[in-house]
Order: sequence, then structure tokens, then C-alpha cells
Amino acid sequence: MYVMKITTAGRYRYIKCYTPLCSKASGKRNQRMNESPEAVKKYNNERRSEKLQLLIIANFDKGYHLTLDYPKGQKPETYEEAEDNLKKTLYAVSRRLKKIGKKFKYIAVTERGKKAAALHHHLIIEHDPDVMDELLAVWGQRIHAAVMYQDGQYKELADYIVKMETKEEQTKGKSKYHRSRNLDKPVERRHFIRGPLLDEPYVPKGFQLIRESFRAGENEVLHIKWQKYMIEKMPSKPLKPVKTKEAPKECTKRESIFD
Repeated sequence: MYVMKITTAGRYRYIKCYTPLCSKASGKRNQRMNESPEAVKKYNNERRSEKLQLLIIANFDKGYHLTLDYPKGQKPETYEEAEDNLKKTLYAVSRRLKKIGKKFKYIAVTERGKKAAALHHHLIIEHDPDVMDELLAVWGQRIHAAVMYQDGQYKELADYIVKMETKEEQTKGKSKYHRSRNLDKPVERRHFIRGPLLDEPYVPKGFQLIRESFRAGENEVLHIKWQKYMIEKMPSKPLKPVKTKEAPKECTKRESIFD
């Protein structure tokens, strides 16, 4: 038996499989090993990156990745001042969009650049011209649009944002990314599957494996075998026309954990 955790984000499913934490000899749950602070930090960053990646997929597929910069001579000197500017901008854009009947969905973070430690902001938004227009009206022309890091289903972009949080500001308990409250949350379900966890990932009918997302391993001490991978739902084929004058009857399919 093993556990399969499925997180649904748009047309993607992020799957984690692992065997129960128990000893093969006694069948009793093993104690966790003492891990180094570096290992714990790495694990936590990976978890944050996974969570952010799924949030991006669920809300900003084919969206915009923007850099909000400051004119020369007007750059904020402190991180607190930059954060205050960002919050005021997000609030102002949200108010302006609300007046035209639209909601503002975003993920934003403040970064201290490598050159001259210049502060600026990164922003992920939906692919909507109205949102861009309101941002330009509030912030000005110092906005640089970049292509979303689509390779790996935005994993590189999520890793990049989380990496920002490991810099100077996070060590002082300040840095974190901002997100609007109206984002669609990925749905997570957990299932217990009979039988052994096989070496190859299980890909149900109607889905395709994102090959570069597949990772697997085994902890020889705790006897935990695990897999992580992502699958994408394929577009359904159009139904063939029914060659009869009678309306086709409705039919139901057997319930599936991937529906």
C-alpha cells in the first residue's frame, strides 16, 4: 500500500506518492532522523516553491511577469520604503479595476538587485490588457514585461521568487511574496492505494506526463519510497455526430480519482 496525494491546478495534476513511514521488520513507525538546518531549509524552500508553482498554474497560465522599476534618482533607500510603495500600488490598481467591474489577481515580491543593491519589484498578473493599462496609469512607464518561464510549468519562475526570499530581507524576518486574496486555490486530495509503488509513474487515460517533472527516490533507513511528478489533461476529442434522429441518451462514467 502507498499514499497518493493529488493536487489539482487548472488542467494539471501534481502527484506525490510515498510508502507509509514504517519499518519492514517490525511494522512499527520509525522515528525521524535528525536533519541539519541546511537540509531543513532546503526542504522548506522546495515546499514553498511547489506551492507557489501550483498557485501560478491555477491562476496565471500564460500571464505576464513584470518588473516594476524606479526612475533614476527616485529609487527607495530602504526595503521598508520599497514595500510601502508596492502595497500602495497594488491597492490603487485594485480600486481602479473594481470601478470597471474587474478583480485584480496578482503575486508580487520586492527584490534587492545585484547591481548597486537597487530595490525593485516583480509582479505576476493575468493576461488582461485592462490590468496592464491600470498598472501603467498608477506606476508609470518603468514597467518591463518578460515572457513567463513556461518551461517546467513555471517551476523556474516559482524557484526564482522563493530564492529572493532567502536573501537579506528574509534573514531579518521581512521578505515574503504578496498575493491577492482572490486567487483560486489548488485542490488537494489524498488516497490510499493498494499494491506496491512501482518504479514508473502512473499516468491515467486522458493525461500526459510532464517528463522533466518526474523525480523519485528511496530512503534506505526509513524504508520510504517516493515519487513526485506532474501530468497534464489532454483536450477531449469532439464527439462524432449521432446518425439518428433520436437525441442521444445521457450516460455516466465510473468515478475516478482523476476526474
